[in-house]
Amino acid sequence: MSTLTETPGGGAALLQFPGLAAEPRLVHGFTTKPWNMAPHRGIGREQAVANRKNVCALLGVPFERLTSPQQVHGAELLCVDEGDIGSGRYARAGAVPFVDGLLTDRLGVPLILLSADCPLVLLFDPGRPALGIAHASWLGTVAGITTRMLEQMRRAFGCDPAQCRAAIAPSAGPTAYEVGRDVYRIFHTRFADADRFFTPHGDRFLLDLWAANTAQLLAGGVPEERIECAGCCTITDTRFWSHRRDGAEAGRNAFIAALR
Repeated sequence: MSTLTETPGGGAALLQFPGLAAEPRLVHGFTTKPWNMAPHRGIGREQAVANRKNVCALLGVPFERLTSPQQVHGAELLCVDEGDIGSGRYARAGAVPFVDGLLTDRLGVPLILLSADCPLVLLFDPGRPALGIAHASWLGTVAGITTRMLEQMRRAFGCDPAQCRAAIAPSAGPTAYEVGRDVYRIFHTRFADADRFFTPHGDRFLLDLWAANTAQLLAGGVPEERIECAGCCTITDTRFWSHRRDGAEAGRNAFIAALR
């Protein structure tokens, strides 16, 4: 697990991974409450665009080029084209459609993903440089979105997984994220060793999405020492928005990253 560093700004803290923060070609941050970064839902959504502009200013990246995928709980990712830049910065309706991840080797194009419990996974190749970011909900995780991000970055940009850095942002943790037997069964259709991601919990299970996505990174060739997992559970840690805890009123945390 990685100890995140905090930078105060505008009444909330912006969190950063130490290993990623040491990379001169990358800028990144993960937001906390009370900022709601989703213009379409949750308490304070009317301030979400202003919050996005504030975070972009703190990170020194252009809000006008902030680019977001639609996030549909799938496993599709796309490389950012010139026409995609700025998509979704004001509203989900304008985001890059049908995808849960974006990849880029363009400088100064900040990517943003939203979450209120789902893991967000970042992949960075400092040698290229290139950046990928994925929304790894349980549906995306079981469909192998992190594996697919590695494969697409290798094909599109010639990235070497052994040289990459990866980070798993705060999300629902392995001691609090309950799922039913249906999810358990689906994981077993995809992973021969799926039991290592589950802990029986009465007639349900606790699912470790951190371990499941870490396993995909390791299998794809990213060295263990270059993987940072926040280890912060959004369900139990009240610094973060959580759909499981807060219900329909939950805002959204955001992971923003850009090459420079």
